[in-house]
Parts: sequence; C-alpha cells; structure tokens
Amino acid sequence: MNLQWDGVLAAYGELALKSKPVRRRWVGILISNILNGLAKAGVEAQVSHKWSRIIVKTLEFERSIEVLSRVFGLTYIAPFVYVSLNNLESYIAREAGELLKNAESFAVRVRRTGEHSFTSLDLEKKLGAILKEKTGIKVSLENPSRTVYVEVHNNECYIYTLKIDGCRGLPLGSSGRVVALISTGIDSPVASWFMMKRGCSIAVLHAQVNLDKPDACTRKLLDIVEVLRNWHIGIDMPVYVYRHGEALAEISRHAQEYTCILCKRLMLKVAEKLSHEIGAKAIVTGENLGQVASQTLDNLNAIDHAVNILVFRPLIGFDKEETMNLARKIGTYEISIRPDPWCSPSTVCWAKPSKPVTKANLEEVLKLENELQMNRLVDKAYGTIMKIS
Repeated sequence: MNLQWDGVLAAYGELALKSKPVRRRWVGILISNILNGLAKAGVEAQVSHKWSRIIVKTLEFERSIEVLSRVFGLTYIAPFVYVSLNNLESYIAREAGELLKNAESFAVRVRRTGEHSFTSLDLEKKLGAILKEKTGIKVSLENPSRTVYVEVHNNECYIYTLKIDGCRGLPLGSSGRVVALISTGIDSPVASWFMMKRGCSIAVLHAQVNLDKPDACTRKLLDIVEVLRNWHIGIDMPVYVYRHGEALAEISRHAQEYTCILCKRLMLKVAEKLSHEIGAKAIVTGENLGQVASQTLDNLNAIDHAVNILVFRPLIGFDKEETMNLARKIGTYEISIRPDPWCSPSTVCWAKPSKPVTKANLEEVLKLENELQMNRLVDKAYGTIMKIS
C-alpha cells in the first residue's frame, strides 16, 4: 500500500482497567518509556495521549514501530491515517483501492467514543458499502483477508489496516525494581524478561563461580544483558558481579550432598543484601520445578528460607522446550548456547555433588550453615561485589 501515514497509534490494555489515579500515573510512565526508547534509537517524534490511545507523530515509521513493539504495556501498534469525521467517507471512497490493494475479501471494524448520531455498526455498514462499491471486493465478516480499522473519537478519525502485536504487560518501572540472578544459561534471562513484562525494572546480579578465571563468563553475560536492554526500554539496567567461587569451595568441602542447596542460599543472601542497598523489592531466579535436583519442592522450600525478601520464579511451571522457544523470541538463546570452554555448564557447576540431596531438611541446612559460619561467607562474598555496567 502507498498510503501516506500520519503517525503510529499505540494501544494499551491492562492499564485501562486501573483506577483513574493509577492509570494516569502508569500512562505517564509508559509515555516516558516510549519517549526514551525513541530518543535512544534516534527517532524524532511527538507523543501524546488521547482517550485510551497513545499517538506517536513521526516520519520514521519503521524505526518507531520497531521500538514500540518492544515497549512493555502496549497491546498493539498501528500506523494510521488521520481524517476528520466530516471527511471520513470521502477519504474511504478516494483511497478504497489502496486500502484494499491485493485483498480478496474485507471487513470494516469501527471503535467509537464520544457522542454521535450513529452507532459503530451503522458506520461499519456505511463504510463497507463504499469500499465494496468502489472495488467490487467481497465482504467477509468472519475471515477477511484485509480488515480496515477506523477509530472515531469525537470528530477525529484514525484509519489503519495493519495491527502489529505489542509485548503487552505493564509499563516497565510501574511495579518497582527487582534483583535478577542471571547466569549465562537459557533460563534466567527469560525469567527476567517475564518480570520486565509485569512492570519490574531489573538490576542484574551475576555470581562468578570460576575460581581460576572469575570473569570467564563476563563477556557472555554482557552480551545477554545487551539483548535484555533492548526490551528494558526507558530505565537503566545496572549489572553487578561478585566472587562466589571461594565460598562455594568451602561449602563443597563441608556440605557434600547439600552443596547445591547452600550454594543457592548464598546467592539469595547476597542478592537480598544488594536489594536492600539499591531499593529492590524482590529477587528473581530462573528456577523451574523439578528441572534439576536442587529444584524439588523440598529443596526450593529450604532455599527460600534463606531470606526474608520475596523470591519470584516466573518459569516454575514451564518445560525446557517452552523456555527455549521464549529465549529464541527474546533473542538470548543463541548467546546462551554459544560454546565457551571457560563458561559452560560443567565449568559453572563444578562443585555439583554426584548425588545431590533432593529432599532437603531445613534443620540440617541450618546446622551446616552454622558450622560454616555462613554469615561470614556472605559478608566476604558481598565485599567483592562491583558494578560493571
């Protein structure tokens, strides 16, 4: 189609269900994220909020749509043509050929707000009759090959034929900040993405487990973070690392079959300290129920008792194939599976016992931590924390 677009219409979903004060505040966050994302991409645009739509006026449609499709809180994006209500019918008649170019059938869908002497159905019938008369293309209300959308707000009309899916959810930052324990595997980046979708901004925390080369996974970690930042639009995503390997070595020598449990508890304790320091409200992990030995119900229960802060596991009910497909969609999958002799599952999980406990006893966990002086290990590990990006 060779229509001259006037801008991009962006629709939000869940926000419309909130109370007026919450909706006003969250729409403000959404618009701020959009403006920041467009500016970072070098797109010049004017952004305004009208009824339950966000209108982006720009001449750079492809780039703006690419950004908007990654802004959490938007349900769909559509390049539109603007006409006044008085000129709507004449525009449809004049541009009928372009609107239905290469279409085998069509339907008209009208969404209307404001006071009018006609209903949405009345207008659909009238515009549909004009399009059919001008082009001869048949109407198909159930399975059209082309849908002409018309949104009428008082005297303003927005016409579009292409709806591009947004990533839905809530505006990034509307739910606060969380600390995401991100490894270089497949799961934890996907778990972080899901929390972003629910309005949480992310602070990344990575445990350096390799004793001989602590920064062995740093390059892969930063490559994953770079992809996540493409979705983390509007708010900075800080990255922290700390040395976990030394404490893990002590745990491994003393805890044996409980090594994985104490390792995870140490990670959560460090993450909790960072959360308090930066004002985060929860911790996010990529754990999945039953996927590995440390992720049984008994073990997860023992792990959670390490901290007093909320721990989210967005992937708890996903199977591995579902998570892998999501990682491909997000863009982290190819990085996570990239071969690296210094940053592979075997080198990262070097302390894993041959027969890890699957039904952890909390009393035994606390006994082992007391013998290890776990608070000492936590303080020592947290003392190595540094922000690298």
